[in-house]
Amino acid sequence: MDPENEDLSRELEAELEAHANAGEAGGQGGAEGAGSAESGGASAPQAKPEDEGLLGVVRDAAPARKPDAAAASPADGAETGQQPGDGAPKQPDNENYSDVPFNKHPRFRQLLSERNANKTDAERYRQVDTFIRDHGMSAQEAADLLTVGAMAKTNPAKAWELARPWVENLLKACGEVLSPDLQQAVQEGRMTMEAAYEVSRSRASVASMEASRTFESERREQQARDEQARSITAAAEEWENDRRAKDPNYDAKLEQIHREIAWRHHNGDRPKTAAEVKAQLDDAYKVVNAALQPPAAPGAPGRQAAPRNAVKPVTGGSVAGGNAKPAPRSMLEVVQQAVG
Repeated sequence: MDPENEDLSRELEAELEAHANAGEAGGQGGAEGAGSAESGGASAPQAKPEDEGLLGVVRDAAPARKPDAAAASPADGAETGQQPGDGAPKQPDNENYSDVPFNKHPRFRQLLSERNANKTDAERYRQVDTFIRDHGMSAQEAADLLTVGAMAKTNPAKAWELARPWVENLLKACGEVLSPDLQQAVQEGRMTMEAAYEVSRSRASVASMEASRTFESERREQQARDEQARSITAAAEEWENDRRAKDPNYDAKLEQIHREIAWRHHNGDRPKTAAEVKAQLDDAYKVVNAALQPPAAPGAPGRQAAPRNAVKPVTGGSVAGGNAKPAPRSMLEVVQQAVG
């Protein structure tokens, strides 16, 4: 070993021994030893200037110890009082709607927007349907006119092919095409062309007025029939709701009531007013109830047997297989005879 390295090694050993002795003295003397070290007492060896330089070189060469990240920083949320996940955005609750008030929930807003859009579409459809019906047009006529208008934008030749018959009939209806008798009068010189067109237009105007009156009359009649049908339907629904509320067994009787009503309608007994509908339903309901009543026991107190009509013997003719049965008076009697 070189003499220079040997000197350096000895100096390091001496320095380490001096530090070890200072630590033992500090542990035994407590505060007194600490005060002596601070005041430069004789209990700890004085470090030489060259030793201080050597220690500085060693400290500089040693890597600086980094503070433990786990010990230096508190746990997440420990300082602020927040818990993990408090700052995360909440997911929309599309099932229970608990994240926001219901009227502000995105799903509610979406449904409300769809409802308003559908309401607008339905109102437009009703306006178009009312316009078509008020002017006596059929659905096919309205579709044909729309098709002609659409084809005129892209295929005028096809549009004219579709519209030509309609235009020809329109010219005749407004008097712009002379009838055969007027054409003959013009050819024979008994009428000028201008006079013939005047007569043709006058005839078309009279026919148009008559057609308009007829159409208005038919439309009023149709409106009256529609209103009557609505009133009859409303009366039947009102009667049924009232009867169902009062009779807990109404649903069990419903099929037989329908059969009774169908039988009466088949025989021409069709009500024309709401009052007649309710009267017919009341009568059918009584018939069904009477048919469902159990027969009274013979001699039961408080009940009297219903009087029987005298049975007249059948005279004339022959019936195979036994006596003839009376004709059924309702659908219920048909079913009962078939079962019994």
